[in-house]
Amino acid sequence: MMEALRLQADAPAVPAPAGRRLLEESESFTRARLEALAPERRVLLSFTNRVRLDFALTWAHHVRSLAMSNWMIGATDAPALEGLRRYRLPRFDMQTNLPQGEWPWGSPSFKALGPHKIELIYKCLLWDVEVIIADIDALVLREPFAYMARWPDASFLTTSDHLGNTTADGGLEDHGGIHTAFNIGYMFFRKSALPLVEEWRKTILEKPTVRWDQGEFNRLARKQWQPRRKDGLSDPRLFWSYENRVIGGVLPISLFCGGHNYFVSQFPQRAGVQPYSIHTTYQYGGAPGKRHRLREAKVWIDPPAYYNPSGLLVYPPDVPRSLIYPAGGMTTKGHIALIKHQLKQIKQALALARYLDRTLILPPVVCGYDKAWYPLASGRARGVFPGTHAWAVPIFNCPLDHFLEPASLRAPVREYSFLSNPRTPASVTSSVASVELGAQHTLAALKLKYASTKVLNVTNLPSVDVLARLLTKPQAKEFRRLFGNVGGSWCCAPNQDRSQGMPSAAYFRLINNQGGRGLG
Repeated sequence: MMEALRLQADAPAVPAPAGRRLLEESESFTRARLEALAPERRVLLSFTNRVRLDFALTWAHHVRSLAMSNWMIGATDAPALEGLRRYRLPRFDMQTNLPQGEWPWGSPSFKALGPHKIELIYKCLLWDVEVIIADIDALVLREPFAYMARWPDASFLTTSDHLGNTTADGGLEDHGGIHTAFNIGYMFFRKSALPLVEEWRKTILEKPTVRWDQGEFNRLARKQWQPRRKDGLSDPRLFWSYENRVIGGVLPISLFCGGHNYFVSQFPQRAGVQPYSIHTTYQYGGAPGKRHRLREAKVWIDPPAYYNPSGLLVYPPDVPRSLIYPAGGMTTKGHIALIKHQLKQIKQALALARYLDRTLILPPVVCGYDKAWYPLASGRARGVFPGTHAWAVPIFNCPLDHFLEPASLRAPVREYSFLSNPRTPASVTSSVASVELGAQHTLAALKLKYASTKVLNVTNLPSVDVLARLLTKPQAKEFRRLFGNVGGSWCCAPNQDRSQGMPSAAYFRLINNQGGRGLG
């Protein structure tokens, strides 16, 4: 296993052609190359496989925009390496046998990545190079090393799955936030972390496809730790970790955000600050859901054509305040009714956009409750993911995957933030016409009158039955057939609601949606 993990291949028995040797050397993970890349002995690393190359392009775009040069992306398969080469991204060959497709969470292939990731960290520390290692869906939006330098005695600084911030001053989380799972999707290490990393490496290599690198890191970081010990720490928010030999800290979740911190609690947006990173954890739509969330945040990088479609359709959603803040407070029934009300409007808008040959800009949606894989909180924080601040609900600009599967949509759409994205050209955002649909309007007339208009704003769409009034019967039938499987699930009702006979979960459908099919 150790030999299989070697990131720099042994010299071949027969010398390779000179050009190939030079290419292999330029794409190897070696001490000499790392020191040349990072003369200040600080390096930022990520890794990708073939199916996540678009994530790698977005990740690299942001790092380059920070004028950073001390970074590389590892390729876990040959097509990924060729893709990184084609896009001229700083790269190295990880020489793994990992699958080229998706790595489902918890699967053997998902766990098999761990040893390779740990080996990168281990080598950096052996070579006395500080390293930040980030998953390819953990975008780096601000130069991070200056922040890490504020704690020169920290052996490691880690992001966290904690949901409620314990500090709000730009510093580390305090000890109220160090007992939740550390998330290793974005971490910083110094050489002083070697005792911990060496045992982590050894433990994972014993059962590389069974043991989970994040679970083992959490266990070892807390092995014989002494979080109450205060001596020898530059900041009382740091803590003594791993056998009282290593110093750790938890990065602030309002600046180094997981998916819930950014898209649900929306810490940076509420504080008006730019986060250092966004990691698409706590989401429910797989890779398509991650892409859509990052588009909603205006940090995903699409080709220029994406921002200049032939025609767009938008509408002002009608969401009564009484549905968002119902008398007596939000409940599971109220949440389902709120989503149902908004999906009905999305259905009509999607139908109109399709038969006007336009792309629908999805509206911002309000969710009454959060979403989880076990019961949401009861009591004062009713409806939030347990551990989240009570004020997180209702969720404005609610992520699409909280109520629909992004991959189930059978039509091109744009995210609610599309028109405010700086990459959307002025030729699109300045070409807007508003129309109030009336009895005189037909699809043909609308197409003709607004043929040269980029953005058509239908001001009264929520009150119009497009399928009955504007579509022919064959068109309406076709629309129902094409979009009949568009839907999404929601879970799980607070025990407080279930005790009152409300459903524990719901499944929403865009077509024939009766408020979500309750699942007892």
